[in-house]
Amino acid sequence: MILRLRSRDGLERVTVKDSAQAQDLYHKVMEEMNIPEEGLVLSKQQQLLTSKESEKFQDLRNGRQTLSSLGVKNGDMVFMHYPFERQVEAAIKANPFATRTFGQKMTVEQMMARQTRIERQDKPHCELVSFERHGANAFQQYVHGALAFSIKRGALLYGRRAKDQTYVDAIYEPPQQGGADWLQMDRGGEEEKRADFIAKHLGLEKVGWIFTQSNQERDFILSTPEVCQMAAMQDELGPECVTGVVSVTVTDGNSDVQFEAFQVSDQCVQLYKDGWFEDSPEPKGVSRLHNPNEPRVEKPIIVAGKDEAEVDNDFFLIPVKIADHEGPLTSDFSIENRLLPQGKPELRQYLQKNSSKPYTQRLSDFHILLYLAKQLNLDLTDMRTIVEHVKANEPVPEGYTLMIDTIAEV
Repeated sequence: MILRLRSRDGLERVTVKDSAQAQDLYHKVMEEMNIPEEGLVLSKQQQLLTSKESEKFQDLRNGRQTLSSLGVKNGDMVFMHYPFERQVEAAIKANPFATRTFGQKMTVEQMMARQTRIERQDKPHCELVSFERHGANAFQQYVHGALAFSIKRGALLYGRRAKDQTYVDAIYEPPQQGGADWLQMDRGGEEEKRADFIAKHLGLEKVGWIFTQSNQERDFILSTPEVCQMAAMQDELGPECVTGVVSVTVTDGNSDVQFEAFQVSDQCVQLYKDGWFEDSPEPKGVSRLHNPNEPRVEKPIIVAGKDEAEVDNDFFLIPVKIADHEGPLTSDFSIENRLLPQGKPELRQYLQKNSSKPYTQRLSDFHILLYLAKQLNLDLTDMRTIVEHVKANEPVPEGYTLMIDTIAEV
């Protein structure tokens, strides 16, 4: 059977017997690709390509088991990691016309001066992001349960930065539209401004965003539109901006949800700002680039020592470590802009359900504060007072609790 081997350096193919064992595949790779056994890891999980702990991927480590018993069949993609860089020959060779020198009088030095070398960035600006577990679970459970990962969903992250670490304490889901391979969040509206207002008085700021991938099968980590959206967000929020990615894989009817975090390289952000990325008609794991200042240069970039027009999106990605924590805010109230309603009945039910808790604790939920901020009965001055009491964990003045009960018709 023929297997596709995907590494951070490109895509290759190898042929093994249908009855081959996992150890046979390892030996074939070492022999045909001249890769030493030390540090070589093969796995069916694409997260191997960005993980800093490749030794944890053990699904193809049982050498005497057959590949078929491990779920590997003809045409499958197997991901490959090794601790060095290789030059991988392109699967489709360019013809001599396409690789000709640009211009009859252009020297090699002149041509190289018009090219940009694509470099990997090993270290992220944010080395660790910790998600408040209640908010993260509320987001993940909604896309898994209500949407079944059928479409993409996005949200903005509010939190705190400490040195090279970020703590996400609230997740806001703006109005949006999404499909299986596209996502458009409506940004800059009145609701987002109120979310910014509440976050500010809670001592929080925008620190990134999060999106889900649909359950469509893919053999790459991030598509060109996703990379461009990440670059745009980092350009907006600063180099420490982090992106959370939630995806699902289905094996033998069982779904496995992955929660990951990335940044794109500074070079990627600059290329996006300068207009180098071409629109992609369909999602794929490589980006076609063109130099807007030298549009006639057919291969404007150098990747791994080769003149190219396309670059694997993995070159731009930098994985960020993930942790979780329990913050001062909950995510128990109905969340904005979902299929499920958010109104007075939900407010009344929420207040009654938590009637045994102090009022301040009942209001320690980003989504209920945002809902109250949109009510005519409460202006921004009122909300500032309420939010500041919630932040300080002090009793909310009785006048405000009466107003909120009135809104809920308790």
